Amino acid sequence: MIDIKNAIKLIQNNKIDNVFYLKGEDQFLQNFFIQKLCEAIFIDNKVVKELLTPNEISGKEILEHILYTDLFNSKKLFILRDPQHLKGKASKDLLNYCSGPISNHFLVMINDNYMDNSAFSKSIILKNNIINVSTPFENDLFKWARYFFKENNKKAEPEIIAELIENYGDSIYNIKNEIEKLCLMNENEIITVEHLNFESSFGRSRKKWELISSIGRRDLNKSIILSKEIIGNLDTMISLIYQLTVFFQELLYVKMNNGTFVKSKSYIPLSNSVKSNLSNYAKSYKTEEIIQSIRELKKIETRQKTSKSNDESDLIYFVHNAIG
Repeated sequence: MIDIKNAIKLIQNNKIDNVFYLKGEDQFLQNFFIQKLCEAIFIDNKVVKELLTPNEISGKEILEHILYTDLFNSKKLFILRDPQHLKGKASKDLLNYCSGPISNHFLVMINDNYMDNSAFSKSIILKNNIINVSTPFENDLFKWARYFFKENNKKAEPEIIAELIENYGDSIYNIKNEIEKLCLMNENEIITVEHLNFESSFGRSRKKWELISSIGRRDLNKSIILSKEIIGNLDTMISLIYQLTVFFQELLYVKMNNGTFVKSKSYIPLSNSVKSNLSNYAKSYKTEEIIQSIRELKKIETRQKTSKSNDESDLIYFVHNAIG
């Protein structure tokens, strides 16, 4: 497996293969790679791109799309999401195709689960074409942030970039969006801490991490106050469920490792301040309480998606049950 930087260098040096397998959840990196691939293979031609997913069409139909060639033998790019979900003959046929692809057809397969260990992921053999598109660690996020400021003809103080990563580092897309907003709102060439509006999205994001920290400390009163403020600022329960679930999952991992936080091999979408205190937070909870909180979040997510549900009531109900 190689990182996206080296994969793009190969493409830009005209070392372009026909099949790529992207593993990781960061949608910005997925799209960024596809954009660079399109620029390399459709230099003088119209971009012909097709998205295929096993959820929408059968495995047999997916293979038919990939194998179909027109009279002009046109270049085509196929993007196949979740190839690991193909079963039986379709999965076997896809693996065979990867070993002998059509010369003018390019296939990018995307698996959001970097740790996926399915039969498909074990069986696929691609030299330099299995590419890591997980959200990078902090050092690389700093590089991406500088790149986005440079794209907008701006520079930023290191404190600004640290603040962005602390509050929006759960995905590169979030960092990019916040940088673009900052650059649009400021005419200055160099953006400083004074240019941040802590009453806007920065403030809302900070309150989200403060809430998770207060839940970690089992501070019921502060958690309820923050819950009301967050929902009052037009955030939703759905937008909080992912981080809350990751938080309690990390507490569970700490419990499983005898109270020690083991640094993950993949990016954890929590702020640095929360991650640095996970071992302390885990001491405040029993394993059974953590598991119950994860189950409760799943129930709330299902209810939010399938019926009318009050965000503030759901969040405060969860906080009461989690902290007790």
